[in-house]
Amino acid sequence: MSLMEKFSAVEIKADNRISEDDKAFCLRQQEAFDKAGSALQKVAEAMAAAKAEQAGILTADEDFIDRYVGGDCDVDGVYDTMKKRNRTFISAVVNYFSRKYSVELDEHEIEEHLIPTGPKEPNLPWGGYRSMSEDEIASYRQELDAYKVEKDKFEQSLRTLPLRYEQVVDEIFVQLGGFSFQEKAMNEFLSRTWNCCHSTYRDNAEEFEIKNDTLKLTGYWCGCKDDSWRSHDEWESTGSLKTLLNALAWYECGRMDEGNLWFPELFRYGTDRNFFETYNMEKVKSVKLFKNGRVDIKFRSVAYVQEFVETCLRRKVA
Repeated sequence: MSLMEKFSAVEIKADNRISEDDKAFCLRQQEAFDKAGSALQKVAEAMAAAKAEQAGILTADEDFIDRYVGGDCDVDGVYDTMKKRNRTFISAVVNYFSRKYSVELDEHEIEEHLIPTGPKEPNLPWGGYRSMSEDEIASYRQELDAYKVEKDKFEQSLRTLPLRYEQVVDEIFVQLGGFSFQEKAMNEFLSRTWNCCHSTYRDNAEEFEIKNDTLKLTGYWCGCKDDSWRSHDEWESTGSLKTLLNALAWYECGRMDEGNLWFPELFRYGTDRNFFETYNMEKVKSVKLFKNGRVDIKFRSVAYVQEFVETCLRRKVA
């Protein structure tokens, strides 16, 4: 079965598993991908025709045949763009779903499944032709000629690869492992949050404690540069603190990966403050950083801090 036949035989079944908005995005990408292929093919053909025409005019004078069409009139460059759009298309669809639903997806694995690999070039033995008999050289050259023919066919098939967004979506659902986007996102969210606040060196011991309405993050959650030459201390959040702040944002508003919107200064490279009051949050009152790496998060009630801990920090995904 040829490469084109394999793609034509793919069963299309993704539409009923994604929303209308998702489908509309995918259809736009599909149309752009398809039309780019035919447009680029026309460009390549026009370039090739122009070069052939120039060669016919100027060769007799032993002139420089690219004088008028220019070296940038590169057919091979257009062909490379046609091949690269396969990965661009897959990347656009995968990144859309990854960003929208806050799930981790392996784009390269999908590329490996949907973009075929080319023929393997025959190896020249160690020592090259000097170590080969005439019969071996003839056999190698025959293999090399066959490889070049197959490679040309393969390159042409890549330029016209009939990728469909449904194939990409099917691969995405395989990576979801039977979960919906929302379920997968929640599982990854809980896993990240658990990992950020449990020690990997002390039998998963909790690196936090509750005292009244305050969640005390023990261990190393922030850094402080207090060199004498600085006009002020410079504070910086660790990756673990940013993960926990994302969890706080979700607890507040129900949306993932929005910690940078609720705690913008703590997501920057550095800040000169170590105390942050959250006037715009209903459940969290303030965040305070300490030079020993500890962080205190004060909630607006004891009930809120207990609910946050039980909902986000102590739920381990099986």
